[in-house]
Amino acid sequence: MICFCSQNAREGIHACLHDYDRLINVAVILIYIQIGCSLIGSLGALYNGASLMNLGIALFALVAIASSSQSLGRTYAILLFCAILLDIFWFILFSRDIWNTSNQSNEMVLVFSLRLTLAMEILGSCVRFFSSLLWIQIYRLGASDVDSCANLREPDFGVRNSFLNSRQRSNSDSDDAVGSHYSSLLEDRQLPESS
Repeated sequence: MICFCSQNAREGIHACLHDYDRLINVAVILIYIQIGCSLIGSLGALYNGASLMNLGIALFALVAIASSSQSLGRTYAILLFCAILLDIFWFILFSRDIWNTSNQSNEMVLVFSLRLTLAMEILGSCVRFFSSLLWIQIYRLGASDVDSCANLREPDFGVRNSFLNSRQRSNSDSDDAVGSHYSSLLEDRQLPESS
């Protein structure tokens, strides 16, 4: 029974990892979690600059997804990589100071705010790391789908300028998938003239 359930779970995860719309939905949820962590982490008394920078990057990610722009998507990928590096340096430089200040200080509010900042930075960096892995898979799915679709089309038929070269969806008018909703906002509805 356990092997049967684990095999179904593996098949479900495998199916989710190869469904572009589900991955976009999960990516948007992870971005909202990053925004929440950054907002809560920025309430700390000290060391909250990284949280504010991560908040800006997460808000930029929502704009990139909503606009379906390739250049904004690539810029977000670079910013996500920089945010992960920022997290690593932030932990190296400040985590020991935060922990020592928390142990030495008698003010409960200061200790609570510093530990809250540290906890939100830990949670946010974990989410950013998993989000980066998810965006790599999204990019792989988008690029492989565009390659397979480009072989079937005429050479002068342009691929839609969308976020990370995503594929054209037949259900772009449905509102149940967040990714398809965002990708259809700026979609060009005119088809090229056939000769």
